[in-house]
Amino acid sequence: MASVTPRISALWRDDYFAENMGTEEDIEQQELDGRSPLDKTIDRIGMGRYQRILLALCGFGWLADNMWIQTVAIILPRVQIHFDVPDNYIGYLSSSMFAGMMIGAIGWGSCSDLLGRSTAFNLTLCFTAVFGLVASYAPTYSALCIALFFLGTSVGGSMPTDGTLLLEHMPQGKKYLVTALSVFFSFGSVLSALVGIIVIPPYSCSPNAPGRPPCDIETGNQGWKYLLISVGLITLTFFLARIVFFRLHESPRYLVNAGRHEEALLSLKKITQYNGSELSLTIHDVDDRRPSTPTPQDDQEAFVSAIGPRLQRADVRLVFDASEQDDPAETVPLASDAAPINTPQRQQSDSPERVNYDSTGSSNTPLGSHSFVTPTASRANSMRSIATIASTGQEDEEEEDEAVEDKTQSLLNHRRPRFSTTRATPSRRSSLYEAQVKVCWALPGWIRRPLWAWLDRIAVVLSPEWLRTTLLVWAMWCSMALAYTMFNVFLPKMLEMHPGGAVPGETEEKSLEGTMWDVVIFTIGGCPGAILGAYMVESSLGKRWSLAGSTFVTALFCMAFVFSESSLAVRVSTIGISLSSTTMWAILYGWTPDIFETNVRGTACGTASALSRIGGMIAPVLGGALLVAGRALPLYVSTVVFVIAGLCTLMLRVEEGDRIEGSVMAH
Repeated sequence: MASVTPRISALWRDDYFAENMGTEEDIEQQELDGRSPLDKTIDRIGMGRYQRILLALCGFGWLADNMWIQTVAIILPRVQIHFDVPDNYIGYLSSSMFAGMMIGAIGWGSCSDLLGRSTAFNLTLCFTAVFGLVASYAPTYSALCIALFFLGTSVGGSMPTDGTLLLEHMPQGKKYLVTALSVFFSFGSVLSALVGIIVIPPYSCSPNAPGRPPCDIETGNQGWKYLLISVGLITLTFFLARIVFFRLHESPRYLVNAGRHEEALLSLKKITQYNGSELSLTIHDVDDRRPSTPTPQDDQEAFVSAIGPRLQRADVRLVFDASEQDDPAETVPLASDAAPINTPQRQQSDSPERVNYDSTGSSNTPLGSHSFVTPTASRANSMRSIATIASTGQEDEEEEDEAVEDKTQSLLNHRRPRFSTTRATPSRRSSLYEAQVKVCWALPGWIRRPLWAWLDRIAVVLSPEWLRTTLLVWAMWCSMALAYTMFNVFLPKMLEMHPGGAVPGETEEKSLEGTMWDVVIFTIGGCPGAILGAYMVESSLGKRWSLAGSTFVTALFCMAFVFSESSLAVRVSTIGISLSSTTMWAILYGWTPDIFETNVRGTACGTASALSRIGGMIAPVLGGALLVAGRALPLYVSTVVFVIAGLCTLMLRVEEGDRIEGSVMAH
């Protein structure tokens, strides 16, 4: 005998099976491959013209970030001469910009979560160009620090927001390109150094030396201003490229997470049109909920819950499969033939609230009010209850109706949804929430609302589920920035004073042009780092060991720089530092957005970037004080901090391999 398919024959259409029949293994593999419908839609769109242009434009933001960091490092000795700033205070120049970057990373990261990715994408470079041009006209050292602070608030949001935006548009097989964005980051410092070698030596004063005539600061030391103007104009060009030559559509993942599914669908359709292809997309294709793995218990309860609302007294029938019995009128009663059998018309008239139900389609009745948890009822009990209802005609009708209603509601409340929507929520009010209540109520509404929203997102990433991962990631960002900035900021100054490196006893001064060429070599040495990082994360090393290894190698080259005694050794060690550190940053920036979920990704990455700016803000001040005590001391401290960052990376326990967008990594 053919297999028996239990169903309500009048509500299930035979053509449904003819149109959707396939091997059970294929269907199950497609539905349970770990991707949400939105993941599959983005994978179907693929890597087209829109994604390639977006990759380049996001790369401009990363390029601008490092370009300005290197620019400040290059002008630092010139500014020190121009305003006669002592060594223990000159570090505040870089610290001012990093302080602004800290605020900008938090602000623009939260802005991208609250107002959308496109707002931060378009405005960060605009404000960066404006404040960069303003900084070139600063009349005093304090005014220059203030201008660089506001510049930092703008450029500090570029990397976290641009990386997040690109990640959310990439198909699964192309997400490694987020790591390759660091190619632009590397070329940012190269571009700054190349412009610097053109404008700095001819228009700058070198440190005074015996027998050298004094330099007129007001007329002969304008090179640092010309460099700021040049870099500001380059940044302005990047901004114009974003708004004039390209139309950015809001991130579909952001729109879905914000509950704007229709806008997400429209955005995806416009992206496919821009790529020159047409895909048939529906509102179901933007569902970003991941499928859960069903169990036999789930299948049994799904059947019971599906037919439960349609059960009346003795109204249960079993219908053979359509291939064996095409006549829907032929049924096999479970009980006596005298038991009445309801027709679909009778069911509709008796149950008007279920008129719009379609067992093979979707109901118009929203399910958002139901609570879905793991089912606990057994099949035996469920089927025994159905048989009892079908075979017994003696019960009081009112009591039976109440029993059926209670049973149906119980099964509906225990039915598992096809997609898991579980999110980490605090089980009790945390101290952070209590702080919100105490502090936010006294603030005006225009401050309280965004602050409250930001604190809510911070509470999620600091929940017990994410606490260990979040703290380790933030420690990695802060320590890596502290160690790298302490070396990078003072590199031009150390190269000017000591051609053989930070070696006591060296007194010969190098020409300004020779120093700038050493800086250019240093920046060029880091260019392959992004490609190397992209390769390493796809290798057997994985992301964690690749990041830790590149961090330890950077520390090793820092020690080599300390003990270098010739110009060749200095250049080799600086190239090693540049290559390994760029690899380190490439892996870190590409990995971090993939750790956190879509709804808090901007806040988590922005806060991590902000903490790196704190490290960068502390490094110049601390390095300046250490430089006075001993010229090699900043490098020793930098080496130790790099080692600490590598150890934090090894302590970070996350799943390696192909992970779908939006899934939760192990902590």
